[in-house]
Parts: sequence; structure tokens; C-alpha cells
Amino acid sequence: MTSKSETDELIERYCMGQLTPEELRIFEQWRESDPELELAVNEHRIVTDAFQVYAKRNELKVKIRAIQEEFETEEFRYSSPLKVVGKKETKIRLLWRRYRVASVAAIAAFVAVSATILFYNLAGVGPNKNTTTYQELRREVESIKRSQKAIIKDINSENKEAELIPSKSFTGTGFALNQEGYILTSYHVIEDAKSVFISNEKFEQLKVEAVYTDQTLDLAILKVDDENFQGFREMPYSFKKNLADPGEKVFTLGYPREELVYGEGSISSNTGFEGDTASYQISIPVNPGNSGGPLFDNQANLLGIISGRNINAEGASFAVKSKWITDYLIQRTKETKIKIPVQRNLKNLDRSAQIKKLKEYVFMVKVYN
Repeated sequence: MTSKSETDELIERYCMGQLTPEELRIFEQWRESDPELELAVNEHRIVTDAFQVYAKRNELKVKIRAIQEEFETEEFRYSSPLKVVGKKETKIRLLWRRYRVASVAAIAAFVAVSATILFYNLAGVGPNKNTTTYQELRREVESIKRSQKAIIKDINSENKEAELIPSKSFTGTGFALNQEGYILTSYHVIEDAKSVFISNEKFEQLKVEAVYTDQTLDLAILKVDDENFQGFREMPYSFKKNLADPGEKVFTLGYPREELVYGEGSISSNTGFEGDTASYQISIPVNPGNSGGPLFDNQANLLGIISGRNINAEGASFAVKSKWITDYLIQRTKETKIKIPVQRNLKNLDRSAQIKKLKEYVFMVKVYN
């Protein structure tokens, strides 16, 4: 009769294929007649397989790191997180490509890591998050009247029959950045747009062009492109530099329908969807069309921009923090030359009076693809 340590050694040699033909014959007969040995062999295989996967994963990480270090030179680096879009361009294309050559390694890493994740999920180990619960909030519009003067003017139909406006259209929300006609909205609102317009109670229809986009932060900066535009009045709000605290009361304005809609709630968490540190989670129900809308605190300081919601958690919405927006603009001051609002003229007003002042600077963004 063998001891436990001798049995464990035999099992290990068996799983590694190191038994002699005679030892293998005897061990197989033992397995058939002893259920406990059979169970011990199966458990040993599960453990060793897991260790082998872990070792291969670490080995892959080392290889990928070595490739990245090899190409971490000016010769191979391509850094262009910001795309300046020309006035005559009709497509907004993101050029966020950090490493050209290392992309091949990234694909290999993706395949290998995906296989590893699949192994752990089948074994009931590790996270299994359903990322389809996050919903971006631009609103699809079935039809928009083609008689609007600005659209007719834009397609230059003065002396010929107007072209048909594409039936697939979207709306979102945006708000003014400064007096010069710069508007901030979510990137996914204007993605793949052929033409974009903004409107509210004061401005019937203004054509805008995308001038800066950042898909990573889901931000897009638009500029009014209308020869009759005289500029906005001075911004009555400022961007809040400090982080808001959980429990702080907040409100938003947006266009989930054809008129401005107010919503209020509080900061639920200082991180967004799946721990995103660039966003807040807020307890304000938002709907398609709210994306790109401003998030304000009680004093009407800008806290962020609405970006999406968790469709499986009622009232769980997300907003990109104002700090990330201001950092984005400050880092590119020489490129953008966009001044950030610094006025704080609404802190002593009640909510109704604040909204009356703010609604002039919040717009429905209309997108035609």
C-alpha cells in the first residue's frame, strides 16, 4: 500500500506521461478499481491545466511588453489624439492610433487573452461582465421636415429642385463653450454625420461643423458656420474644477424630445460605468437625445456632459467630468484657442431663474447621415 506522498507523486508522473509501460498498466488498473484515485487524478489535471494557462498568459505578457519597448521610439510612434477637421470635409474620422507596428502584437494579444478569458468563464472562474448594458443616448428620428430654410440653403437648392434629405437622422444635445460659437457635445451624437445643425428657442437653426473630436473621451467640439451668426452672449456659467461629492444635488438640461427637458438628482458615485474614472454616475433618468447635455450643480456650475446610461439599472446614468473636459481644452490651447467660461452669475438665483438663463445656451443637435 502506498503512502499519500507516493500516491501524489505517481499521479503527477502519470499526468506528465513519465510512467514506464509497466507502471502505466498497473496505474490504469488501479484507477478503474479505485474511485478515490480517479477523482484525485481529475482534480490534479484541473489544477495543472489552470497553472499552465496562467504561465502561458504571463509569458505572453512578457512578449508583448518586449515588443512595445522595442517600438517605443520616435521612429515608430504615431500620436494624434486630436483631429482638426477641415471646413470642407464631410466625414469625421478619428485618428487615434498610438502604435502602427505594435498593432499586430495587439491583435495577437487580443486573441490569446480572449482564449484565456473563455477558459476561465467555462470553468466558472473570473468576471463575466455584460457590457451591452451601457447605452449611448442619441435619438433616432424617423423623419424631419425638409422645408427648413437652413437645410434648403445648405444644399444650395435655390435654382434647382432640392435634393432629398436623408431619412436616417439623429438628435442629441449640446451646449455653448464660449461667445465665439463653439459648442460641446458627445462624439457618438455626430459620428459619421454628413451635416449637423443646432437649434433652440432663440436660434431657429444654425449650421455647425465639427472641428475637434476625441472618441476616447466621447467629446466633439462644433463651430457655428453661418455668415449671419453674431455670436452668443457671455456665458453665465463656469466649469467646476473640483470633483463633486457623492450625494451632491445636480441637474441637467437636454432634448430627449422636441423641447427642452429638465432633470434633477444627485451624484451617485465618483466613477462611471464599470469604474470609469473619467465619469460620474448620477441618479437622473435620461433618455435617447440627452447625450451631450450639460450637468450642473446647485449653483449652475458645469460638472460634466451626459454620455449614457445603464439600461439594467433604473436611474443609473453617466456624465464625463468637467475636469477632463477642461484638461482636454487646456492641453490643446495653442491648437483650439477656445476660451473656457469663467463667469459664475447664477449661484444666487433660484432654479427656475437659473434655467431661464441657461436654456439660451443649450441646443438640440440635429444630425443627418
